[in-house]
Amino acid sequence: MCWCEKVYSAGTMKKLSLLVGALGGSLAGYIFSNQKLREQLTNAKDAEAAAKILGKHLSHDGKKIAKEVQEFVQSDDVQKNLTKARKFAGQKFEEAKKEVAALMETGTERAKVAARKGAVQAKRTVKKMKVKVRAVSR
Repeated sequence: MCWCEKVYSAGTMKKLSLLVGALGGSLAGYIFSNQKLREQLTNAKDAEAAAKILGKHLSHDGKKIAKEVQEFVQSDDVQKNLTKARKFAGQKFEEAKKEVAALMETGTERAKVAARKGAVQAKRTVKKMKVKVRAVSR
């Protein structure tokens, strides 16, 4: 039994395995698609040098992707849709708020009815107990 099986559940291990597999696959695709990176990794002296080269490329490409994403988010189309999405989310929030208020009101009414029934039941029980106590004390 592996140490990790003692620490993590089977479900967690499956998720971890899937995550590692996905990361490995995406990293392999990244390396295969970047010829310059492949050449530099081939010429690396040791594992540390290869890791530095890979980190440098990932950092550089990450900055490019972040810039492109930023431009995309700031585009007119996205901003228009963002406004629509905010409006939609606001409407859904208001609907949910109304539903919760209705549920709370229903719950309050049910609680009142239950309290009334409980009070009536308690009074009946007290009367029965008084009769039994009188009967026992005689």
